[in-house]
Amino acid sequence: MLLTERILMEFVQFHMKKRKQYLEKHVEKKKKKRVVLKIIPPKKPLESAPKNSENIIQNLEKGEEEEMSRKPKRQRKNPTEINQAVPDQQLCLPTFFKHKIMGLQGSDINLVIQKVLTDTDMKGSQDRLSIPRGQMRYDFLSREEQVSLEKKEADGKHFKGMEVPLIEPGLKESSIFLKKWKLGSSCSYMLSNPWINIAGRNGLKSGNSVQLWSFRVNQRPHLALIKLQN
Repeated sequence: MLLTERILMEFVQFHMKKRKQYLEKHVEKKKKKRVVLKIIPPKKPLESAPKNSENIIQNLEKGEEEEMSRKPKRQRKNPTEINQAVPDQQLCLPTFFKHKIMGLQGSDINLVIQKVLTDTDMKGSQDRLSIPRGQMRYDFLSREEQVSLEKKEADGKHFKGMEVPLIEPGLKESSIFLKKWKLGSSCSYMLSNPWINIAGRNGLKSGNSVQLWSFRVNQRPHLALIKLQN
């Protein structure tokens, strides 16, 4: 009987001890689980602008102005120059001349030059129509034909030139001499004999605007002279 009571007492004490340990452990955990509040310090008030802010802004604006002045300005085109570059007449071969050239089985039609006749062009003593190479829109001669124009006459000064078929402003078919003309260090072309006769019978005068067109018939160069309406 005493042994049984003793065992029972030890058993109760054991469980009470265990319970006590459990409670103590549970309380300890609760103590550890404390809520930590994060304290955020108040924001600092914005600092006032520096006293020299006006100077800084002025310096920035000055820098931008200097940068803009360094950039190359886009030049505006002069309307007067543009108008001068545009011909008064359309660069189109008149229908009558087209039919005439087609009747000759012509091909490779190109505008050589459009110019205003000068007093020098109409001088009988000169008897030539100048064709400055700087004003030419199309160089109609082949390399071989250009070489043939280099041949000179017996005097060794003047170029021989070559005879070229021509359609006159009045649609008459004739021929004219095409020559090379050396002026200083530059060379140009000119229409020579019988230029004055052709100009006279077609009513050409100084100040008239004309066009000179080129075409080929059986690979041979031909020319057509057109008087424009002023």
